[in-house]
Amino acid sequence: MASFPTVPQTPLWQDQRRTAADWLAYFQHNHGQLLPLPSEVQITATDYPATFWRSLAMFQLGEYSEGHNLMRATHQWIAKGGDPDLAPAMQWFIREEQRHAADLGRCLKAVDQPSMRSHWLDHTFRHLRRQNLNLETVLSVLLNAEIIGFLYAQALQRAIASPLIQTVGRQIEWDESQHLCFQAVWLQQLRQPRSPWRNRLSQWLQRCLLWGTLRAIWPDHRAIFLATGWSFRTVERAAIATLQATLLPTNAHQPRQKQRA
Repeated sequence: MASFPTVPQTPLWQDQRRTAADWLAYFQHNHGQLLPLPSEVQITATDYPATFWRSLAMFQLGEYSEGHNLMRATHQWIAKGGDPDLAPAMQWFIREEQRHAADLGRCLKAVDQPSMRSHWLDHTFRHLRRQNLNLETVLSVLLNAEIIGFLYAQALQRAIASPLIQTVGRQIEWDESQHLCFQAVWLQQLRQPRSPWRNRLSQWLQRCLLWGTLRAIWPDHRAIFLATGWSFRTVERAAIATLQATLLPTNAHQPRQKQRA
């Protein structure tokens, strides 16, 4: 019987870390609490279809970013009176995403598979983020990638029976769950002064963008998701539930505890 994705409780923006200083402290603490990566791979590339490794390589490509546009939008927001502690917190967030890319690269190297240098979909999202967008819009675009990364990391652990890949997947799942909380807090703060109808419109547009993103990435990543027993409909429902946990003010959120190997 297939398992189903874990989705966060709602709403994530009620996480106990409410200030940029809180998040800066969290990121610094998390850096010292990383799961140790085992040296054992226990599989070879031929144990799984080539589509698995292409998916993993594409996921690695999407995880790496210098974060220039995110930092530009952050500094613009700070210049208008925003919390200056958000700049170092964002830098630590970017550092975590870069660590994900490095760890995924280690997984690919362990099974003698190449990294991916470019892909049209990754190029499209990077081009979108390079526009002169404000912080709210940049975070809204980034949120889709975080939701998909959160679900993909869960699927990766179930699809490939390698201690190294499963540990990397578990660490990314944890990190992404906290990144969702991080973005939820700031999107809530950025949207709080607006009228309810404008926020409802923003949520509807966000949901449409998420659905379109899922449709776009599905052909390249479906091998991993289907191996886990998750259809497109399963992933779509989990992604929408995760988005709702990020945007909708309903029940109190209790952060899930980090699991150690």
